[in-house]
Amino acid sequence: MTTWGEEDARKENDFEVFDHTQHVVFRFIRGNRDPEDSYANPAWDIWEPVLMPVMQAAILPYAFRKPRFPKAMLAKLSAGHAIDPHYDGAGSNQRVHKIHVPLVTNPDAIFLVDGESFHLEAGNAYEVNNIVSHGAANSGSEDRIHFIFEVFESDYESAIRESATADV
Repeated sequence: MTTWGEEDARKENDFEVFDHTQHVVFRFIRGNRDPEDSYANPAWDIWEPVLMPVMQAAILPYAFRKPRFPKAMLAKLSAGHAIDPHYDGAGSNQRVHKIHVPLVTNPDAIFLVDGESFHLEAGNAYEVNNIVSHGAANSGSEDRIHFIFEVFESDYESAIRESATADV
């Protein structure tokens, strides 16, 4: 079994729509419910120095006070396959921002959001609204690999107070 296969066999997010994807999960939310209850897999210790600068750069426009990253993973969509449109409406998805950073892609790999299709360019960060219908199709001859992470403001109460004060 390959590293992709070994890591994918351990993943908690084993849903039917991901039949043609494999994941290397670095961080995840226990039971996919509360983003405050996340854990790191051993691979995170190795990959954190490489991935954290990417994550920090991608979230600069959000101006978080204390960002928390409950999920981080690599996701490979096999060439010639698709992820059916679906909604991530349960659990933590109402509170987090989901960011995709394409690492390996091809012109025939598209992302579908609410009936529209987009090609996500390698090296850019894209926020995906995961509580609306979304999916992907990779009609190309190469696998598509994205780095996907979630982030939320852990200093939520201070941010709310600051926002209320600014409105006065």
